[in-house]
Amino acid sequence: MMASIHDIKNIGIEELKKYQENKIATIIDVREVNEIKETGSLPGGINIPLGDVGKALQEDPNVFEGKYSFPKPTLDSPIIFSCRSGKRSLVAAQQAQSLGYHKVLNFAGGWIEWENNLPK
Repeated sequence: MMASIHDIKNIGIEELKKYQENKIATIIDVREVNEIKETGSLPGGINIPLGDVGKALQEDPNVFEGKYSFPKPTLDSPIIFSCRSGKRSLVAAQQAQSLGYHKVLNFAGGWIEWENNLPK
């Protein structure tokens, strides 16, 4: 049974920061490479464009780590997906759930919320 959109927990910036501090989640930014180059990326996150997420999460762990320089998340480890505004990350979260990942979170505010909360 495919996970429904209602099963995916949306988190805000405060919860994201807790995960960043504790380093207990894999943070995956699903924006395109050119977007990341323009804006920068979330601290502690890795970039896997949305079109590659499904394939990446099915890679052999050694291949995943070689490609992304980051350990592949296990089915039981938390994964936070982020994008610009929370839409593409929700699609990625649904893909991850359909592949059997259990602790899938969506940073609903995305880069827009992150950028708006940077010290001025």
